[in-house]
Amino acid sequence: MKTYRKIIPSLLLALALLPPGATATPGNEAPATALVPASEAPAKPAGKKAAKPAPKTKSPKKPATPGDDSAKPVAGAPGDAAAAKAAAERAAQAKIAAAAIAADDSPETKALQKQLAKLTLEKNLIEARLALAEAKRREAESAARLKVQTERTRQNEEKTRIETELSLASAKASEKLADKLLRIRELETESKILKGEQENAQAKYAAELSKYNAELATFQKKQELSRVASQTTTHYRKNPLHNGTLYISDRRIALNGVVTARMAAHAIERINFYNNQSAEHPIFIVIDSSPGGSVEAGFQILKAMESSKAPVHVVVKKFAASMAAVITTLAERSYCYNNTIILHHQMSTVTYGNMADLQDQLRVARQWYERLGTPVARKMGLTLDAFTKQMYTHFASGDWEEFGDNARKLKWVDHVVDRIVETSIVDIRQTPGPSPHGAPIVISTASSPHGLSEDCQPKLDEKGKTYIQLPLLENPFDAWWIYDKRNLYRAQ
Repeated sequence: MKTYRKIIPSLLLALALLPPGATATPGNEAPATALVPASEAPAKPAGKKAAKPAPKTKSPKKPATPGDDSAKPVAGAPGDAAAAKAAAERAAQAKIAAAAIAADDSPETKALQKQLAKLTLEKNLIEARLALAEAKRREAESAARLKVQTERTRQNEEKTRIETELSLASAKASEKLADKLLRIRELETESKILKGEQENAQAKYAAELSKYNAELATFQKKQELSRVASQTTTHYRKNPLHNGTLYISDRRIALNGVVTARMAAHAIERINFYNNQSAEHPIFIVIDSSPGGSVEAGFQILKAMESSKAPVHVVVKKFAASMAAVITTLAERSYCYNNTIILHHQMSTVTYGNMADLQDQLRVARQWYERLGTPVARKMGLTLDAFTKQMYTHFASGDWEEFGDNARKLKWVDHVVDRIVETSIVDIRQTPGPSPHGAPIVISTASSPHGLSEDCQPKLDEKGKTYIQLPLLENPFDAWWIYDKRNLYRAQ
């Protein structure tokens, strides 16, 4: 019995190591001869229980527990063969023990067999339960996967449905937007048509109103012209100065503001026109106020004055400086009031460019000063150098200015008058008409109502400072001879 008790642990360990279904169950027990060879079965003495010596076996190794990595054989390691051999030996010992138990019919052996069968049944029951739990687990996993797949399918279908609805909504919105844009274009077209019709109507109305206003203005001007003409007599005198009074006819040319090429062209055109009308009566160049200007333009005016068959008289009412003063002094006859100011100075010009350009411009300016300043000095009975020296003697700045009575003494002007009478008839309609002597009634000037030439109007710079932009000089060898004490004029 003690021997069996020693064998039972090894037997139970062997049963635990056997695969499911290999364990003998009651009613299906394998004979002992099937487990252990007959030669190896221990002999049983007749009528007496023979004590079976326990086979010498190695103590069974402790079975590996889950999570114990040291009990797991490593594939390809030298311990794999030893482990297989040990397992085979344990199975062989279990067979020998089973055969020994089966051959023993003692009550203890039967009790052990019964206990073994019970353990086997419990083992099978546990395995069945484990198999059932595994099946349920797999079924649950399958159901979960099916549920996840179903949910994913449902989400995909919902996504597809939403995308389809969005596409339809977008298509409908695009269609509505296209309809609205088309309507907007139609309305814009209609608006442009209506605006054009309105503008045409307004233009037509404005034209009719302008026509009526022009007719009314013409009628009023005719009445004014008739009234003025009935009270005014144009004086055409070969000698326009009489008893201190200067009579200016309608053969007059205004020369106000900066002397420019445009102004010179206008003055020369008028000189030629008046010459063709009559070479007997004088032509008047009237300067209200001029700071000077282009030397080339002034020179062209001087040559036109010299070439004129009719005498050209220059009248200065307020102020003439620089090039305008040269024109006044070199005129055949010139007039001014007692308090008129005439100013001569060295050529004062505006230069720009690099050093070479400045030297060239200075050289040209000196030549202009010699060519135009020398005749003025000669009329005064001086050389140009003496004239220049006196400029700085009288004024430290060299800007030699004199009132009319002193200017006459210096021969800058020929006559100082008490009164100036404008006998010309001004047609406010600006329509040319013949005068009794063939000269036009219209007084056309190249100056603005403010006394400035049309191409030299005041402007404001970015700092809010007033300035006058001089026109571009047409001749690259031209220069400005201008009095600009306030730094008012700016060249291009």
